[in-house]
Amino acid sequence: MGSFESDMRAVALRILVVLLSLVLWLFSLIPADGVAVAADRSVGRNVFLQNCAACHVHGVAQAPRVNSPAEWEPRLASGRQSMMNSVLRGKGGMPPKGGNASISDAQAIAALDYIVSRVLELEHEAHAAERRQ
Repeated sequence: MGSFESDMRAVALRILVVLLSLVLWLFSLIPADGVAVAADRSVGRNVFLQNCAACHVHGVAQAPRVNSPAEWEPRLASGRQSMMNSVLRGKGGMPPKGGNASISDAQAIAALDYIVSRVLELEHEAHAAERRQ
């Protein structure tokens, strides 16, 4: 029975490590101001609709369109940190935070996360449709 008890302790320890890792990951989603807006897709969607959609739906000033995954490929390849820098500092014709200095960094990043999730959803749907044909 000693072996069974030590196996159970090892399993319990592994579960504890996984749970601790999950808790630490969840804490990483909380912005410095203490409001977990980055994890809330509706916040990102609302910020996108109010501040980003005017350019990123129609491709104004060569902005990548949210409904065109191919236009986002180079940006996705550059990584999240690079995209966050563009959102917060501006890039090309896009001013910082899409021109709305009143939104928080966390709200701007939530909008980016919404856009990326939408682009990836569209890309996944396109691949699924190709496989069905």
